[in-house]
Amino acid sequence: MSFKKNPIFQRLLSKFTKAPNGNKFAVAVSGGTDSVALLFLIKEWCKIKHKQICVFHVNHSLRSTSGTDADWVRQLCEELNIEFYSRKATDSDLSQNKELGSEGWARNFRYSSFASMLLESNADVIVTGHNLNDQAETIIMRMLRGCSWKGIHGIKDRIILNFNNTNLKMWRPILNISRPELSDFLKSINQNWREDETNQTDLYLRNKIRHRLMPLFEKIYKGSLSHIVALGADAAQLQKDLHSRALKYLKKYYNPEKNQIMVAKKPDTSLRREVIRIWLANSGLEDATTRSLIERIDDLWLIKNNGRAVKHTGFEILRHKKNLWLRVWQE
Repeated sequence: MSFKKNPIFQRLLSKFTKAPNGNKFAVAVSGGTDSVALLFLIKEWCKIKHKQICVFHVNHSLRSTSGTDADWVRQLCEELNIEFYSRKATDSDLSQNKELGSEGWARNFRYSSFASMLLESNADVIVTGHNLNDQAETIIMRMLRGCSWKGIHGIKDRIILNFNNTNLKMWRPILNISRPELSDFLKSINQNWREDETNQTDLYLRNKIRHRLMPLFEKIYKGSLSHIVALGADAAQLQKDLHSRALKYLKKYYNPEKNQIMVAKKPDTSLRREVIRIWLANSGLEDATTRSLIERIDDLWLIKNNGRAVKHTGFEILRHKKNLWLRVWQE
């Protein structure tokens, strides 16, 4: 099957994000609209670029239909003559669910599965189907929860994650393509897909945003999703510049031996808060860092009273003369 004369295919291919280096690309396919459309797009892209392709499928065993989905994806790969690799969660895997929570566990199992399949397949890059709608949903979700410039820029098109001592080189080529465009593409080639019934419920925040907010935004102002994503891209550039400035400030005014920052100077608010965020992250406290905590420490930066402190579980920030001092202790 060739799509060279398919105008939808040509348009979607032109919207791909920049690909990382690699010879063999593993497409993560669940069976849903996004991943199935991605599979056909990447298959053709690999042919054009003279790259190898394979498919990764992860069965979390959380739904009654998950086994059927795995069989469906396997059969599709057989029809397309594409290597197929899969992992299925066992009862032992699922027992960890209670400790991590369902979403956290699913993410951990998915990336752990990717790591093992990457080694088995000798693939270089894992390709996922995050699209324009996912990007807009992520930005709105982070805004609702409270985020800074760092959070508002959303999903990155390329990232390397270290999981189980394995580097996962991730590529999201269709971040600039909307979900309706992907379904239109599949219809144009008469290709069906599987529906995940959990995507239709409003139990999760993302689904509430997907089903309630996003259609409303598009109804109020057509093209709003693209504008939200464009704002995220602008935020990424601002964050890049802010991060660079914060590193320069820390290099000049941070004392690693005492783990303290000189705060006699009063740079702009965004820079102060980025300095604080990096300081906490470099001290191993990234998981505890919230917008509220950064704001409280920032208030401490602006006052001149000695002895004031911001206390948190496991650590505190003290104001002493012209410095902020981080003290961490073991519980």
